[in-house]
Amino acid sequence: MRKLPSYFGLQLKRAARLLPRMLAVTLLLAVLSAMSALILTRLNEDDASQKRLRIGVAGDSGEEILSQALELLQSVDSSRFSVGFERMEEAEGRRLLAKGELNGLVLFPDGFAQALWYGEHRPVTYLTRAAGSDVGSLMTRELVASISSLILETENAVYGAQALVREALPDQDPYRAGDRLVTRYASAILDRQRLYTVELPDTDNALSLAGYYLCGLSLVFVLLWSVSCSPFFSRRSRELGQVLSAEGFGAAGQVFCEFIAFFLLLLCAMAVAGLLAFLLLGRFGVAIPELQRGEGSALSLLPALLPPALMLCAFQFLLYELSGSAVSGILLQFLSAVVQGYLSGCFYPSSFFPEGLRRLGALLPAGVGMDDLRAELLSLPENSARVFVWVYLLLFLLLSLLLRRRRNRS
Repeated sequence: MRKLPSYFGLQLKRAARLLPRMLAVTLLLAVLSAMSALILTRLNEDDASQKRLRIGVAGDSGEEILSQALELLQSVDSSRFSVGFERMEEAEGRRLLAKGELNGLVLFPDGFAQALWYGEHRPVTYLTRAAGSDVGSLMTRELVASISSLILETENAVYGAQALVREALPDQDPYRAGDRLVTRYASAILDRQRLYTVELPDTDNALSLAGYYLCGLSLVFVLLWSVSCSPFFSRRSRELGQVLSAEGFGAAGQVFCEFIAFFLLLLCAMAVAGLLAFLLLGRFGVAIPELQRGEGSALSLLPALLPPALMLCAFQFLLYELSGSAVSGILLQFLSAVVQGYLSGCFYPSSFFPEGLRRLGALLPAGVGMDDLRAELLSLPENSARVFVWVYLLLFLLLSLLLRRRRNRS
């Protein structure tokens, strides 16, 4: 035990020599993480899936029935909240479509409405941008395909009903029967929201977009930060560890001193990154709703981030113990950061992944850290992820101890 303070002081000196280089990398990672969060937040605000789709309708201006149908659709139908139809000239519609101000353009041929009365089907042309692969273009294509199928099947049903009345009920007017059937179809379509129930998720247990990316990119920062500390592990003397073990200062003391020095480096990096994120987010006016319930700044995230950061620090320490060289250690740390960040939902919401990947990501250290941060930011009464954080921390330290003991004995 007398060797413990001396060895700990030695590790602190080694960490102090690495501190300037580590802080330079920390500043770079913090700036990149903050800018990434800002870009992702701004892109989501401009996302086409969050906007009302705009579809132009052009055709014979003399067909008032089309205008009346569009007005009815826009005032009664529930789709008016997500899709807007606008009557315009064909030339104007093509110009707006080319500029990207329209999601699609529907062209009705001349005499379309009159042809319907006589049972004649005239095809409707739908135009979209050639490179349109965004959410808006895909949604309008699905919408047009659904409407086309609906019109075709409705025509078949109406004409079939008229033919049946004409043959089976010669004393009845087949056109009145067709009109009544059209009315029933229209009522069913406009009142289709009764066919299903909309359930919204519990927003009290969901992070905002800015809060989500703040948690995810904070964990990615911790995962990638360990690459900057590769000299701290590559320049340590393995022979010294074996000599100290032979003289009675075993693997437990060595792992304890090195891990504490490593974690102190991480604390310095987190303090600098938190201060820089606070300045950048304030400069660009990005509000985090979850943090405004507390101190109202990115610095208030640091206490909640400490347990997951301690766990990830132990995991990174274990990876360096597993690696045999500086190059393999850096590659292992980088691959671990990328894979965990992706599967755990740090870069992209894990809810979009298949069920198997979601379960795997939730079991990874970064996934446990995301659940723990979410519970802390939302101030949930129960945080079951915190238990897994401490279990992982002890497990990683135990494995590092076993590896060091085996290496010293060899």
